[in-house]
Amino acid sequence: MLASDNIAQLRAEGFTILNDVVLEDKLMALRELTDRIVDYADKNKIDPFSKYYLRHRSDQGVLYDLYQRHPEFQSLAKLNPVLDVLEGVLGPDIFFYENSLVYKPKGRANAVPWHQDFISRPSEPKKFIVWVALDNVTIKNGALKAIPKSHLSGYLPYFRVKGETHHDRIDMSRLDLNDAVFLELNAGDVLIFDCMLCHGSDEVHVDEPRRAFRASYQGFEQIFTPRGAPIVMRGGSPESVIARYDSVHAPETKGVFRRAVNRVGRLLAGI
Repeated sequence: MLASDNIAQLRAEGFTILNDVVLEDKLMALRELTDRIVDYADKNKIDPFSKYYLRHRSDQGVLYDLYQRHPEFQSLAKLNPVLDVLEGVLGPDIFFYENSLVYKPKGRANAVPWHQDFISRPSEPKKFIVWVALDNVTIKNGALKAIPKSHLSGYLPYFRVKGETHHDRIDMSRLDLNDAVFLELNAGDVLIFDCMLCHGSDEVHVDEPRRAFRASYQGFEQIFTPRGAPIVMRGGSPESVIARYDSVHAPETKGVFRRAVNRVGRLLAGI
């Protein structure tokens, strides 16, 4: 598909798939690294990054903020074919909102209930989710299932289950599950979907792993991340920033006062 076709499908259906974006040699290295990260997380040792990022939840199959923790994942966030599609829906200025790696831990309750991403933050600008498949993703090993066009209804009523990574779950009485489709991928494919797309996945317990690097992106309408710091993926020129935030900083009175006090102190000390 051309990028324009992917953009049109993303707008109409709420999702689109880009094929063969990441090469196998890159995927092999990331799979090996992921296994080591899961092993580390399973040991529940002290996490030196927990001051800045969320602790990994290996019990629920989520490794948080791998872009910031492991530079090997950074190239997955900057894939040009993906950014080309995102530019078609977000505009030329795109920043990285948050990221994680999701998988199905065997022997655990690993179903992901029907939900819409960021449903508890309806006042924030629209986001799009990118899902890079490290393994083949099939119905057997837990492919995402989604309801096409459900993003067009906006955010639905939801309820919260405390203590779960996917704690905000939608009231499915508004949707027809007969419309649901499975989004199967080959390793190296990339799924892009609207944050308002209703989606989830079934509980599975098979030997075939299902790992995916998941990241969300937003335009420049509002610069905020839930943790860490904003990372610009494309654009961000001074002209673009001024076009959105054309105002002047208020005088930094606290800093001026502090400098004045320091100056007086130096004079009194004869410095």
